[in-house]
Amino acid sequence: KILVYGITGSIGSSFIRLLRAFPEESSLISCSAGKNTELLNHYIKEFNTIKAVALQDEKSAINVEFNSSMEIYTKEPGLLKLLDTNPDIVLMALPGKIGWKITLEAIKRGIPVALANKESLVIAGFFMGKEITANRKKIIPVDSEHAAIMQLLEKSNIEEIEKIYITASGGALRDFSKEQMEKASIKEALNHPVWKMGKKVTIDSATMVNKGLELMEAYWLFPIEPHQLGVVVHPKVAVHAFADFKDGSGLSQLAVSDMIIPISSALSYPKKLPLKSRISNLQFNYFSGELDFLKPDFDKYPLLKLAFEILEKKDYSAMVAYAISDEIAVENFLDGKITIGQINSIVSKTVKHFSNIIHPETIEEISELLITIENYSKKLVKNEKI
Repeated sequence: KILVYGITGSIGSSFIRLLRAFPEESSLISCSAGKNTELLNHYIKEFNTIKAVALQDEKSAINVEFNSSMEIYTKEPGLLKLLDTNPDIVLMALPGKIGWKITLEAIKRGIPVALANKESLVIAGFFMGKEITANRKKIIPVDSEHAAIMQLLEKSNIEEIEKIYITASGGALRDFSKEQMEKASIKEALNHPVWKMGKKVTIDSATMVNKGLELMEAYWLFPIEPHQLGVVVHPKVAVHAFADFKDGSGLSQLAVSDMIIPISSALSYPKKLPLKSRISNLQFNYFSGELDFLKPDFDKYPLLKLAFEILEKKDYSAMVAYAISDEIAVENFLDGKITIGQINSIVSKTVKHFSNIIHPETIEEISELLITIENYSKKLVKNEKI
């Protein structure tokens, strides 16, 4: 029995493909859908197992075609109410900061979370502690890079690993110069060469903030130290992560660039479903040419460099400032109010301001910190406006 947060997004759509291919493995009992009631209504008709849905607001809820036995909720309280449907596992695919409280509440109730929301761990990792975040009975990664690391670690002796690398496509602007990138248009930044994702994560891919967040997420998810993490640019995205061993050998995880693979891996953990037998185009092509790996350009991607610096210091408040200020900055970029160069500036200034402050000890204190960071970032946006 599965509860999906973000059923109408790219992760949710991949989950639906998996559900259709393996209906005997699971059932969709509840979900959230933002404002996309048209697609939600389609799923409600297709899957009669749905007991409850949550929408962003009352206006959207009015357009839901529901039956008398189905509950409809709205806003943040409604998202939390979905947990009352008692799922066996939660697939958390909401973008940005909205997912962290729900992730915490699910874990508190003993419900495992298949996590596709980087910000949840960046914001609440310190509060939960590694004993929880690195426990696969509580949190199972869905991001392709972390699903790959999980697979690598299960096949390896952690003591023998020198470094783990996650790969980056380079995003929509990888062939732009630094100067071109900083002034790139919204359309250019959203034109990802490989993945079809939501707007926020696509912009994060262009600035490589997504890799910064993934590094922080990897730190919380696995028993590894910051100096053991690295990033390589790999335009073909055939390799999703690889491990370097102390004896000079290495191990990599290769897979087709389709999110159905890591979603399946998380939801069926620890077993693996025979995806290739029922879903086409999942056979990896080993004869497609060379595998190219490039060093990331820290001058072009200053926020990736900043992420490494934050991790090295294990600076929790800076991690949160990194995630929240980026969310504010990207929102304003997509509204045409600032440039990508100004995203870099806003995130850097916010991180510097909030580095090494007292760590919150309660959910209320975390919430207050987020609001304070948001307000600071919004002031910077006003000062940076074009």
